[in-house]
Amino acid sequence: MSEEFQKNNGFSRRTVVKGAAWSVPVIAAAVATPLAAASIVDVGAFALRGSCGTLGLLGPGFTLQAGPTTPLPVGTTVTITGSGIANIGVFSVSGGTADVAVLSGTSRQITLTSALPAGATIAFRTTLSISVAFQLNAVATLPTGYSGSGAKTAGNVSSTLILCSAN
Repeated sequence: MSEEFQKNNGFSRRTVVKGAAWSVPVIAAAVATPLAAASIVDVGAFALRGSCGTLGLLGPGFTLQAGPTTPLPVGTTVTITGSGIANIGVFSVSGGTADVAVLSGTSRQITLTSALPAGATIAFRTTLSISVAFQLNAVATLPTGYSGSGAKTAGNVSSTLILCSAN
């Protein structure tokens, strides 16, 4: 009966065992591949800081500085929200390339369109004057697949008509 089964099926036990032995390395490689693909790039200690600007010369806003050894990737975003006023003004970008999206009168999202080189700084400044009372808060977010160990990811600017403070 055993020989009949082998003849009708076309596979011997030896063929099945050999096939199973060859499939083990293939299955192991397929399981290991997603782990390698999911590796995270650490861009290090980048910093987002608030800036009061200079009355009559530079508007208030934020600077984003890449860490000392790794550039900030394309797709890094800075989301800015304001309070105390109806419109946080128009933001300009200097020191790098980025798109500025108006989310609402009190919210903007700035997205890097080219990598910010290691150690370099990009500035985002608004047309608001520090002679107006307002609060601006910003948060930097890295794209998927990146982390920033030791990074300062939030900053703020606060103006009280005459005085301005930032961090």
